[in-house]
Amino acid sequence: MPHDREALFISHANPEDNAFALWLGAKLAAMGYEVWADVMRLHGGADWSRDLERALREQAIKLLAVCTPTAVEKDGVRNEIEIASQLAKQLNDPEFIIPLRLKAYESPFRIARTQYVDFSDSWAAGLAEVVDLLSTTYKIPKKPGRSVGPWLASLSRGATRLIQRRERLTSNWLRLQTLPSTLHYCEPPSGFPLSRFQERTLHRWPIVPFGAGVLTFAAPEAGVLGPDMPARSVVELPVREFLKDGWIRLGIQGYEARRHFADLGNQAFEAFLHKRGLIAFEGSNGRRAWWGDVRTVPLAQVHFNWQHQKGRRQIVGKSDKRDVFWHYAVMGNVRTAPVRHMRISARLIFSENGMDAIGDSKRMHRLRRSFARGWRNARWRDMLLAFLWWLAEADAQIALPVSAKQKLVWAVPPLSFASAVSVVHAGEEPPDEDDPDIEVDDWDEEEDPSATGEPGEEAAA
Repeated sequence: MPHDREALFISHANPEDNAFALWLGAKLAAMGYEVWADVMRLHGGADWSRDLERALREQAIKLLAVCTPTAVEKDGVRNEIEIASQLAKQLNDPEFIIPLRLKAYESPFRIARTQYVDFSDSWAAGLAEVVDLLSTTYKIPKKPGRSVGPWLASLSRGATRLIQRRERLTSNWLRLQTLPSTLHYCEPPSGFPLSRFQERTLHRWPIVPFGAGVLTFAAPEAGVLGPDMPARSVVELPVREFLKDGWIRLGIQGYEARRHFADLGNQAFEAFLHKRGLIAFEGSNGRRAWWGDVRTVPLAQVHFNWQHQKGRRQIVGKSDKRDVFWHYAVMGNVRTAPVRHMRISARLIFSENGMDAIGDSKRMHRLRRSFARGWRNARWRDMLLAFLWWLAEADAQIALPVSAKQKLVWAVPPLSFASAVSVVHAGEEPPDEDDPDIEVDDWDEEEDPSATGEPGEEAAA
């Protein structure tokens, strides 16, 4: 890669995604990266489009493509992706374009096979992933002495502004600390029903049905995988090799291998949550959120105390105004790129007695949309940290058994990093890292028909 290429070029829909481009550009610029985007038009008479294209062709080291349904239909965005595709070939850099998924979209042909970074659940989590890619995988140069003046000027033209205040950004994903060593392909003895052998609920350990058997981290002991489950290990493979190249002997490609690994990891996490006494609540999309009733999770505030993250939050409580209990719930999603991690998503579950989830889905939906409108990101972040502190039993890791001898181990707290500045948007006060718990009676619980989104999906500050 030529040394004079140091700029991160942000391609986005203008004006629809300007707020996001300003936020992302300001964060990256504050970290020392050179950033280009058309939201930095400071001089009305300048031939900005020509300058922008020159910057892309001559200075860009990566193109960050902000992808939404609107953006991918914009001629300007498509032109920039087309130019970037040509540059990728010239520079021999097949990963020159980094798609940023802000909303679900139909991928243009040029980036259809490119792995995106997901910002749809949390901007902070997406930023953490991008920064990890830039610094660890691609080793993009940055100069901390670079001025953020142009970005400060851009932000000052609107309601958004930067303040010189250090901000710790906490993501909602846990880095994988320890891999199991071996994966087994097992088959049942002749005559044993294959449908029974491949039934996940009948196995003690996570399994993925495959061919005439199953993939599992567990090795048969005394000829069985578990009670009433006779099996033999046909072949085994180191897990690291499986994740890197797939399993050629079984005809499993690399991308399929990583999907199977995620499936096994998700099963292990749900089994762990079940063992901790949590209850599964299945949403309309089929995803299961795990929550604790008042017999399982403490009603009192949970104090967490990691090196850089200390505080206290409730993860279950009672609202006297609504005469309901609220319960913090989580979902886990194992991913293998850009590093192996498990992404934690959050939501709220409601009950009338502290033990049984409300059965009326419409009422649950209304409560979820309006209940926590007054909560700030700091609250959601601290609730995640308090929940993980309780879940890990104050340890620095969460170990998920996947066989009698092997475990998946995840580091806690979630990945975080520090920014030299904070971004404040219209109508907001600067973030208060010492934000104390607000009394229940002060929560903004009035129903707001115009409220949108799932507040619990934002798990990170």
